[in-house]
Amino acid sequence: MKSMEHPRFTISPFLVFVLILTMQFGPEYIAMSNKPIQLAGTDTWISVILCGISFHIVIWMMYRILNRNETDLIHIHQQFFGKWAGGGLNFIFIVYFLLTASYQIRLFIEIIQVWLFPDLETWPLALTLLLLVYYIVAGGFRVIVGICMLSLLRNLTLITLVFTADYFHFNNLSPIMDHSLNDIIRASKEFTFPYLGVETLFFCYTFIKTPKKSQKWAHLANFVMILYCLMGIFISLLLFKSEQLSNEIWAQLTKYKFVHFPFIERFEFIGAVSQILWVIPIICFCLWASSRTFKLLFNVKQLIVLPILLILVFTAVCLIPGRNLVETVQIMLSKIGFYIIYAYIPFLFIIDIVRMKVRRTA
Repeated sequence: MKSMEHPRFTISPFLVFVLILTMQFGPEYIAMSNKPIQLAGTDTWISVILCGISFHIVIWMMYRILNRNETDLIHIHQQFFGKWAGGGLNFIFIVYFLLTASYQIRLFIEIIQVWLFPDLETWPLALTLLLLVYYIVAGGFRVIVGICMLSLLRNLTLITLVFTADYFHFNNLSPIMDHSLNDIIRASKEFTFPYLGVETLFFCYTFIKTPKKSQKWAHLANFVMILYCLMGIFISLLLFKSEQLSNEIWAQLTKYKFVHFPFIERFEFIGAVSQILWVIPIICFCLWASSRTFKLLFNVKQLIVLPILLILVFTAVCLIPGRNLVETVQIMLSKIGFYIIYAYIPFLFIIDIVRMKVRRTA
């Protein structure tokens, strides 16, 4: 079943690199090194590589499914499981994206409250962000990809970490290969959440010109994400000991305290505010994907359902009061994402292979 969008709504294949990298490289990057380093210590870099390789395999599976069926996951669910069961699975993804958007907004607000304005209420900033998100999502998929490109400016703050070199302790990198394979694999599992984002391919496939040519760009984005994670891990180990990281919630933001410029007294404030460039594209895509899925499921206009979904997200954000519940939502999303990547996508891959073989023998 071929289901491609009108050419004026589509993007060039190379822009998949920007989209996937933006979706993977979200705010969870700032806390990614804590738990894995506690589990695998100086061998955490091995866990980064193992997790990255596993995501390359998942991307390959996704493209095999998408290229065979030439449509997005919304229609694939209905082809594979029928109208009602397929619709139920699509609805689960709507909830997943809405929960992800709520978490991303609440995480950003928490960063602002902790690092800049402790007395700031949650709802005014949430309302402001969601109004901006509505304006962007209403512009369509191409506008969202444009925002993803703009968000790459955040890499400028990462470049400043080179100025922390005076505080590096290279003896923190030893001993090497000092942890068991079980510890390394457990640490790899913790990296699943920062790597999440490749599942967006399932929903934007029909919006890519000659989508089969975009596979190499998706793999390249995942490879760059591996390099970013390796950089984050090595700098964390060079600046802190493993015991110190256990007391740091956002180790990546703490690193900005080591950056000093004569014209900027507190560079970590810029690092905290720059998280908006990480958050906005992810929230926009989550709202776009959920509203588009809702549109195809219930045959309503996307711009009509979008405000309703924004109200639901706003309510959810206001119902997440503090750190404990934010962390609970993160753990829940991490588990859901883990099963989507390592259980559901391989399951779809196997079903697709069986369907193709049955068709050939029929």
